[in-house]
Amino acid sequence: MSKLVPPETKDLTPAQMEQVFAQVSQFFSLLAEPSRLKILFILCGGEQSVNAITEQAGSSQANVSRHLTALHREGILKRRKEGVTVYYSIGDEATLGICQGVCARVVEEMKT
Repeated sequence: MSKLVPPETKDLTPAQMEQVFAQVSQFFSLLAEPSRLKILFILCGGEQSVNAITEQAGSSQANVSRHLTALHREGILKRRKEGVTVYYSIGDEATLGICQGVCARVVEEMKT
């Protein structure tokens, strides 16, 4: 088996693989929004309130909240509420690793 083929897929049928490809595509389309990547970057430093994220992102609260909701719905972010303040943090370290790896690659290409 090729090194590029994940062992978890070895027993899947072609139809099941089509489902996998569709879900992976949907996952990457969620991350294909620069504002969402900026939010993940902000949260790399640890848990932040919506207000703090909004301020650092330089965007409106409505826009940031929309992106936070989408990332939370997919399990990429965790959310907790303390009184009237909502805090977000990274909920999926694997996704964060993917983003960090791609960012590192882009930065290296920019240096050359």
